[in-house]
Amino acid sequence: MTSFFQHRGILFSVSVAALGIALSPAALAANAGSCEKTWTIGFSHPVGESQFAIALKKKVTEAGKENGCVHVLLDNTHQSNLESQRATLESWVTRRVDAIIVLPVEATALDGLRIQAQKKGIKWLTYAGASKGADGSVGFDNVQSGDLVAKDALAWVKQRYPQGKISAAVTTLTPLKGFAGRWEEPLQQFKAAGLPVISQQDCATQACGLQIAEDALRQHPDLRVFIGINDDAALGALRAFKNAGIKAEDAYIAGQDGTVEGLEAVKQGGAYRASAAILLDDLAHSIIDNAVAAITGKGRTNYETAVELGTLRDPQKLDTLIAQYKD
Repeated sequence: MTSFFQHRGILFSVSVAALGIALSPAALAANAGSCEKTWTIGFSHPVGESQFAIALKKKVTEAGKENGCVHVLLDNTHQSNLESQRATLESWVTRRVDAIIVLPVEATALDGLRIQAQKKGIKWLTYAGASKGADGSVGFDNVQSGDLVAKDALAWVKQRYPQGKISAAVTTLTPLKGFAGRWEEPLQQFKAAGLPVISQQDCATQACGLQIAEDALRQHPDLRVFIGINDDAALGALRAFKNAGIKAEDAYIAGQDGTVEGLEAVKQGGAYRASAAILLDDLAHSIIDNAVAAITGKGRTNYETAVELGTLRDPQKLDTLIAQYKD
């Protein structure tokens, strides 16, 4: 029977890395020397080009080294390319890694591969949410993430535009159903509040965020709220709003993930007002810890990292979230 833990609050930390304590090379060597066995763990993220995925992969590799008994393999899937992801996972199954942690481009398309891996004794964990048939999961609360930015946006709209008469855009990433809370919460809450959403499109990069916002602004000059499924999409929209000459005080843009570029944009002030930030160190260590627990049968195998809203209303929290990216 697996256990499930969910942590709230930015001050929570259990790992030496999250506490800011660096392990020396000698300490790492000592850890490795004490290993009964060295585990090989593969981590697959389908949107490898995103800022958050790049930063997370680096942290996961570091967490594996800190553990001292884990070797981390990373895939190179970009733009949710199923064939690329499948090829990497098949290679890991062939070499009989000890565990695979994966955010599937399409969950059902990988069911056969999951079963094949498990028959070989490979533990299969899902990233960004639990999945039927998996041996465990690591993730974060996407409903909470969407809820945080939606409520913050509506509070701003109520103050800045009490008479309404503006519209909003929300980006989605429908192939990744586990992330649905990030767009479903804003869409539902905006509808209930009477804020019309004039654009709802898949987008997770700055390029498409820029294009979507440019197109939307041409067709709907009253567009003043833009919610990105991630910071990349929202940062692209920020450029479009600036290029269109919309005053910063007249617009609300928010992202999700809490990338360093997104959080720095919030800190600069202006139209980029918030980012729902995942606690990066906590997430990276949970990927390693949960995989080892699934392999050994000891410890938690399901875990959900907290999400914190970074805004200028709490500069200290904002600086702490940015500090996650410091080496």
